[in-house]
Amino acid sequence: MRSRDRLVRDSLRERFVVTLTDGTAFDGLLAEADDRTVVLVDAWALERNGRVEVDGRLFLPRDKVAYMQVPK
Repeated sequence: MRSRDRLVRDSLRERFVVTLTDGTAFDGLLAEADDRTVVLVDAWALERNGRVEVDGRLFLPRDKVAYMQVPK
């Protein structure tokens, strides 16, 4: 578990697309991460018909994160 946290924390301030276990996806800058939560800023909800800006910081529970990817 610690190595996963280190890898994520080493990527702070990078842009990620985070997909949750229910298929919901968000695009944002990784601002913070711990063993229970990832926090995105400058975030957008990704929907079928476009993107919707998220107002403020977005807190996502780690146990609901299916995967995180760094877009090109």
